[in-house]
Amino acid sequence: MDPWIVEISRGLRVESSSLGHGIVMNADGDTLLSFGDLQRETFPRSAAKWIQALELVLSGAADALGLSDEHLAIACASHNGEHEHVTLVSRWLDQLDLDVADLECGVTLPLTEPVRLKLSHDHVTATQLHHCCSGKHTGMLSVCRHVGWQTNGYTAYDHPLQVKIREHMSLIFGVDANSLDHASDGCSVPTYALPLDVMAQGFAKLSAERFSDEINAAARRLRNAQASAPFMVAGSDRLDTQLLEAGQGRLQVKMGAEGVYLGAIADREIGFALKCEDGSLRGQEALVVELLRGIGEKDIVDRLPDNVRKPVITTARGEAVGRISVRRSC
Repeated sequence: MDPWIVEISRGLRVESSSLGHGIVMNADGDTLLSFGDLQRETFPRSAAKWIQALELVLSGAADALGLSDEHLAIACASHNGEHEHVTLVSRWLDQLDLDVADLECGVTLPLTEPVRLKLSHDHVTATQLHHCCSGKHTGMLSVCRHVGWQTNGYTAYDHPLQVKIREHMSLIFGVDANSLDHASDGCSVPTYALPLDVMAQGFAKLSAERFSDEINAAARRLRNAQASAPFMVAGSDRLDTQLLEAGQGRLQVKMGAEGVYLGAIADREIGFALKCEDGSLRGQEALVVELLRGIGEKDIVDRLPDNVRKPVITTARGEAVGRISVRRSC
């Protein structure tokens, strides 16, 4: 099956392009829309945080700590490292009687340029708190504290927390996660290679609540938390936040590094997975919006900002000189 092509045009000429693979499935395994290599194996990266955060609820840690929707949302986040994100994670660590040094995500600059510039302007040195995955890691530490597992080394493949996450993945995706090719994500947590169609149906089944009452309730709680606190999932001018706002409670969406994107629409009991072949963010985002158009979610797309619905290429003075568009395969 031919892939979709993201075309970046300047004037009348296509200047560069990216290939996209994707599939939309329902919980029974029927395909609603597909393009490209549907069995293409890829690491879901941060797009799998909905599943990685399940144990935060299932273990009882979320209730024991009295976590809010904002906490649960940032546990599923790749956030910008804005003031609200950093403050929430810092206070959460204090509640656990842990320090920023206990976060094994490492230190990176915030994802977006405005936040990086603000740090520089304010003469603030980035720490683990500014890492886009610091909320996920604090959630993982919360589970370890609550259950009694060692907090040191919680990102290791054989740590009990990561073993438990693989149990959830095996159930939801219908595979033996222990047999999957794996590597370390950018934040040091294990990530596992899966075909796009397997991930799409897994998300569809999770949104359709095809599992135990406990897992269904935990997934629903996390999904609702992200819809309730979309800013915590990403932040200013980020597609995840914009889609959650536009979805008005219907969407579960999450980007991952290197062009992967996973999502679900609960009231339609469908899931989707896509991969932008060159890993580009602009290609990934254009594909997500076009995929939603392709499955009839016009109302959601229409509620997105103009520059997301119809992205343009501009000069340094802000003059529109080109556009980003998706050419669908026949």
